[in-house]
Amino acid sequence: MSHEKKRFEDSLEALILESKKDQGEMWEGTMTEYMKLVYNNPRIAQTAPSRIYDMILKKGTTEINDMEKLPNYEDLVRYNFFKGQIFGIEEVLHDLLRFFRAGANRTETGKRILILVGPVSSGKSTIATLLKRGLEEYDVPVFAIKGCPIHEEPLHLIPRSKRPEFEKLLGVKIEGDLCPVCKYNLTQNPAYRDEAGNIKWEDMPVQRFSFSERSRIGIGTFQPSDPKNQDISELIGHVDLGKITQYGEGHPLGYKFDGELQIANRGVIEYIEILKCDIKFHYILITVAQEQLIKAPGFPQTYIDTVILSHTNETEFEKFKSSKENEALHDRMYPIYVPYNLRVRDEKSIYEKLIAQSEFHQKIHIAPFTLDMAALFAVLTRLVPSSLCPDLMKKAKYYNGEAIMEKEKDPVNVKKLRMEGKEKREGMSGISPRFIMNALNIALGSAKESDGGACINPLDVIRALKYQFEHHIGFSEEEAERYMALLIAEKGSVLAEYRERAKKEINKAFLFAYEDQAQALFDNYMKNATAYCLKRKIIDPVTHEESEPDEKLMRSIEEMIGISEGAKSEFRHGLFVFKSDALDRGERFDFKSYSPLQEAIEKKLIADLKNIVSLTLGDKTRKDPETLKRREEAITKLVEKGYCHKCANALLDFVGEMLRKEE
Repeated sequence: MSHEKKRFEDSLEALILESKKDQGEMWEGTMTEYMKLVYNNPRIAQTAPSRIYDMILKKGTTEINDMEKLPNYEDLVRYNFFKGQIFGIEEVLHDLLRFFRAGANRTETGKRILILVGPVSSGKSTIATLLKRGLEEYDVPVFAIKGCPIHEEPLHLIPRSKRPEFEKLLGVKIEGDLCPVCKYNLTQNPAYRDEAGNIKWEDMPVQRFSFSERSRIGIGTFQPSDPKNQDISELIGHVDLGKITQYGEGHPLGYKFDGELQIANRGVIEYIEILKCDIKFHYILITVAQEQLIKAPGFPQTYIDTVILSHTNETEFEKFKSSKENEALHDRMYPIYVPYNLRVRDEKSIYEKLIAQSEFHQKIHIAPFTLDMAALFAVLTRLVPSSLCPDLMKKAKYYNGEAIMEKEKDPVNVKKLRMEGKEKREGMSGISPRFIMNALNIALGSAKESDGGACINPLDVIRALKYQFEHHIGFSEEEAERYMALLIAEKGSVLAEYRERAKKEINKAFLFAYEDQAQALFDNYMKNATAYCLKRKIIDPVTHEESEPDEKLMRSIEEMIGISEGAKSEFRHGLFVFKSDALDRGERFDFKSYSPLQEAIEKKLIADLKNIVSLTLGDKTRKDPETLKRREEAITKLVEKGYCHKCANALLDFVGEMLRKEE
């Protein structure tokens, strides 16, 4: 046997053994033995909302900077359960956990129909999927009465009259009643009677089970279809005609408990696009949400412990809200609005996640700023006009955590800006991640293989986004025109923003030892600005002579971003406060920490480079060794920053074309 084949067989055997370990111990015992397990670990007897709440919290949380917390969200944290899957909607997830926390504490709120409301592709279905997968992977064991069609909690076997004593002994709350099948099996089977005729409920067999959506155990999914053909039995089960003949009408064993609500007992049911269903399907939910009971005609009531998680779009929800005939259902619903993400960095993470799941991930290089520009376009379409910050591009940068300084004005208060947007339902409309991914996939699929490999750059994606409008249904003519302007207009568009970033990238590539020089200039400026704010003098490190802060140096930098003579003091003091705040939080403070000053330093450093860059890129006829050397050095710098040779050359050509047009 070859060494390679032996290694394969050893690896295969190891994986098979490992997979068996993951199946868990399939415990089986009596009700008495189960109660001992509950005493040692009360969490195994949790209710469905409590189980989901515990499942999420077990993964831990990550603190969020206080600057990002809005009013009423002072306790906001990031839940690690959703890490790497859901991006940019921390408030939504926090609202979700508040709901489950209420359910875990057995309040009426936890019995409501949880409905996620938002635009298409905002993350509603992803949240539902993650919760279902989480239950399947939940490591706290869960047990049911053996043979129960709805996998019910074994503690239901305890007689109601004795439950207070058992609750005190076991340290758990006991709610609910036996399902009709288990009640029949317990009362009619002679094996569970002693000589005096007393029921030996403590001998009923109990076994461990695992949640599984595919096997329809503890996780249900209900999807609307043609109202004329869809039957209520899909939710609540149906009469088994074969067994009715054997047992008679109304007999517990003559009913099939295979409705989605029943198989979702102990876990969750995802009610897809709930408001597209016929209204009769909603009436069933009223008693389930209020009393946790399924009332099937002609059969005993069945207690159900499940989380009803539904979702719909805002248009249908608003129509549903306005209908008075739905008041009973309104009162039993708990809506959580799920808007589109409004931060460029989080939107970019969505695309990175989806691309990583495709075969494009390993085959095609994606140039820097490519996904950023796609994400910026998506966010711009979702923003609403603001009185605090009329410029949508600046608003997007504020939301993304970038420091912006407007001429002779205070920076915008981002919390107020976000609150204003929240009041205007910002993020509930605009372009979806699915639209962007369609364009990205087209661009990735069109990438041509060459000597430098396949690659896409921001211009490829901008063209693909423009092309995508021809293949999308749902935009009005007015919307399409507005979105196109945000994409390719001369000012305030994604294309205009990329032009500025491309110029900056090239200037940095041509600037020798860029970061060292930038940091040195930054340190010099901060030394003088700090002395100015504290009304101190500068001490020369060599001569020890005192001198006034270097006004000429500071103004030469500030003028690069339009800080007027009258606004210089305010700018310097604002920067001083920003620095103090950053250091208090334990953050590093360098020339990249404050975007306006970083921009000013960059412009100052590259001002003298304009002629060199123009000569190197603007004139394609120049082939002298010095020009070619500078171009190659610039490409080397770009490659070090994540460009490939193909997209580095494309960037140089793009900026060169801009310089030729400017001349």
